[in-house]
Amino acid sequence: MGTKKIDAESAAILRQILERQVYRQLMAANIRGHGLKFVQEPKRKMLLVRDLYDGVSTLEEVSELYRELGGEDLESAVRPRMEKIPYPQTRLELAICLVCCDLAEHVAMQSYTDCASAEFAAIAEKTLKHGRVATEAAVELFELFCADASQLPHAQAMFSRWVSIAVRSFGRPDSTGDQRAVALGLRSHSCGESIRQYIERLQPFMEACHLELPDPEQTGLDLPKPKKK
Repeated sequence: MGTKKIDAESAAILRQILERQVYRQLMAANIRGHGLKFVQEPKRKMLLVRDLYDGVSTLEEVSELYRELGGEDLESAVRPRMEKIPYPQTRLELAICLVCCDLAEHVAMQSYTDCASAEFAAIAEKTLKHGRVATEAAVELFELFCADASQLPHAQAMFSRWVSIAVRSFGRPDSTGDQRAVALGLRSHSCGESIRQYIERLQPFMEACHLELPDPEQTGLDLPKPKKK
């Protein structure tokens, strides 16, 4: 890939960024592979497989860049965190998982399109162009489920679980590494700003499904409240 020379501090922080990127990509790939068993229709299986292929392709490119920056086995570096990720137990939970996690991936990659690493900026641009047809179908499925008010407690529980996982994938706001990544031009805005954008973009879906952000006392996450229209 021939990555452009960057200083040692930038390379170290970019490796950490790539580890978080692979964490998201590997989580999404494993969940999509696991979720195929819940999808019976061949055409819908194919949509999920296409999304899986796109994600694994990005995973391969990120792993190559990681090695060029002095890293070794990227998947081994994120394995301890991967072991804590649950798997959806139903097609409906797969749907809300895709909704929450795909949006997190999109918001995160938008902050890297101007990255000081031209190679990672190109990966971000390419990832943002990936279609997510299976996720669009998942939105419709979950909205239909939430139309029945008696289903809302179950829907809220699943949503709270996966939105919490998605938010944590952005990283820890206001950490030294977060601040330096912005200062060095590796990321266009902070983790906290990405989380704010994520919640803002999630708001229409939450309103359509009559969902609320998870309780901070249950999740340990103090999430920004979406703006009222």
